[in-house]
Amino acid sequence: MSLLQIFTDSLADLPIVFIEQHQIQLVPVYVVFNNDRVFKDKVDVSTEQICKMVLEQGRVPGIAAPSVNDFISAFTPAIFAGKDVLFISIASELSPAYKNAVAAAGAFPSGRVCVIDSASLSSGTALLVIQAVRIASKGFQVTTVIERLQQYRQNMKFTILLDDTGTSSIRGNVYGLENRIISPLALRSEGEVKTGRIRADDKYPTSVVDVILHEILENQHELDSNLVIISQTLAQRPAEYLKAKLIEMTRIKTVLITPSICGLLSRTKPRSLAVSYLMKPIKTKSYKQEEVK
Repeated sequence: MSLLQIFTDSLADLPIVFIEQHQIQLVPVYVVFNNDRVFKDKVDVSTEQICKMVLEQGRVPGIAAPSVNDFISAFTPAIFAGKDVLFISIASELSPAYKNAVAAAGAFPSGRVCVIDSASLSSGTALLVIQAVRIASKGFQVTTVIERLQQYRQNMKFTILLDDTGTSSIRGNVYGLENRIISPLALRSEGEVKTGRIRADDKYPTSVVDVILHEILENQHELDSNLVIISQTLAQRPAEYLKAKLIEMTRIKTVLITPSICGLLSRTKPRSLAVSYLMKPIKTKSYKQEEVK
């Protein structure tokens, strides 16, 4: 049985330590400043460096998805090494990455490259990647991994918080690359997009961050308490505030904060948080009967 190599695009906000430990392969998106300075995300430039350039230049870069050829180049070494490939994409309605990866899969023998749509953005995609690693580590074949991920995807909740203040006046940048990634405001899946004041300090104790905190507290008994992922773009303090409150007020075991460039997809409101977690599966009567057996 061939081994499974898990891929995702660089917009999935995974901790570097996790990527290295589990040998996750990232297919980088392109980050474009001033129409002529093109970087491969997390290859030529780090998330922190991108955010620094945004603050220094007062401009939001363009972001473009990997091309079909980029995916073919990324998958080829794994296929030659005798591994099957599983690519977990950010929401297909936000980016051509899913479509391009599916097209690239056609360049390889049938069944060797599988592609799944996370139907989410940054932190939600990362959450599915973490689950994929956990399932694959138990020796399951790729078809079983995909089946389980589809179940997790149905139980996943994610909220994108876009700031109405502060850096919201940063100008967008227009560029000529194809495969452009569009704003999360266009997302039509199960996730929510909220706009409001992202503040978390003594001067502004109440913000849209407290709204998502309140929602999690209200539903915490139905929430899978193993993991919550918070992705932040230019919003480290509010992310730390939310993490501290979740640890203090809930039984959530792990809250991860990861830096992200996904907020830059929204040209008018780049400062953002994305919060993702899983809900417990609903146990139907037949499910309970199977458990008893």
